[in-house]
Amino acid sequence: MNYSIVITTFDKRFEAFFKPLLLSIKQLRPNIEVIVMVNGPAKADFDPVFRSNALDLMISTPVVYPTIFPNFQSLAKLWNRGVLTSSNDRVLILNDDLGIDPNVENSFFDQFEAVLNYASNKTFTINGSFSHFVVSREDLIKVGFFDERLLGLGEEDGDFYWRYHETFDVEIPSFEIGNIDNVHSDITDGGYTKGIRTAAKFNREFVKTKKYQDLWFGGYKGMFDKRVKKILPDENQYPSEVFYQANKHLL
Repeated sequence: MNYSIVITTFDKRFEAFFKPLLLSIKQLRPNIEVIVMVNGPAKADFDPVFRSNALDLMISTPVVYPTIFPNFQSLAKLWNRGVLTSSNDRVLILNDDLGIDPNVENSFFDQFEAVLNYASNKTFTINGSFSHFVVSREDLIKVGFFDERLLGLGEEDGDFYWRYHETFDVEIPSFEIGNIDNVHSDITDGGYTKGIRTAAKFNREFVKTKKYQDLWFGGYKGMFDKRVKKILPDENQYPSEVFYQANKHLL
């Protein structure tokens, strides 16, 4: 079954969350391709000890490919670049604050791969959350990539959910899959201004005041608080990706 895994992480979650998650994944699926997007700090220097420890772990773990950003990047960019880097069209995107028990029968991956095999939708969430979800490169190109104008964390999932409905006139489905623990950690980079919990205030304001407009009637709610209409056009991000996918076999 061909799919890749993308994990986003940063220094403050390395030991407590990312490391055990990666090791659990590799215990269950040692040959699965894992793309790791390592974010940098917003207003600090990149920790060289963290860089060394992270690379040591990933070099010693088979089929793991890291990308390290020396400065803070949006979650939208990390997701986009992770999908573009992966070798497979289907990508399982995971937050780093997830726990997967490798020592149980009918593991998370046993259940997940069964769903992946029969699900008619190429894109879906797991347990109703974008902390763990599947996206296909094909759908991402059709809908438009996660909006990198959302410079921090937050709202990139709701924006994509809204635009997915706009594109296909259906909502992204969700499937219940067990033996995965969503911790919802509040540990974040300290260099950006927070809005709600870990989300960036900038992202919330961009969505609420720049990209969408609240409506009393009509429109579509999706994951937002109210029904809205889009008032700011999407940008054509990664325009050469379609050409690359269509012509890479000619190299």
